[in-house]
Amino acid sequence: MVWNQTYETGNAQVDSEHQEIFLLVQGLITATLDSSQVKGKVQEAMDFLAGYTVNHFKHEESLMEESQYPIMPVHKKQHDDFVVQVLALKERLLSESDSEKNSLDIQKVIVNWLTDHVLGSDKLMAGHYREWKEKSGQ
Repeated sequence: MVWNQTYETGNAQVDSEHQEIFLLVQGLITATLDSSQVKGKVQEAMDFLAGYTVNHFKHEESLMEESQYPIMPVHKKQHDDFVVQVLALKERLLSESDSEKNSLDIQKVIVNWLTDHVLGSDKLMAGHYREWKEKSGQ
């Protein structure tokens, strides 16, 4: 999962956090492909990714709340659903020894969701926040 300008939302902090998440996902993919101590590395990578993502979601949700984003409940539900999916994926990764299957599961659950979410929901939210800041003079 490689960051490029296509994923930029225009909010420097959100973009920086997204870049870090992309790096964490890449690290997770690498961990699943490393046969030595794979369980420990996957556990560590998933725990760190989950913690970082939850903090990132809180940051995004504070921006939505501050700017009274009208579709915040929908966006927040996407975040909540993703956390549930990541926790379920973590259990599968820790019980599955097939690194190719694990890599495909990461692709389906994490990479696809992040790509769709950043390019869709996050860009909309960041655009709303930017317009709100301009109108409110903040």
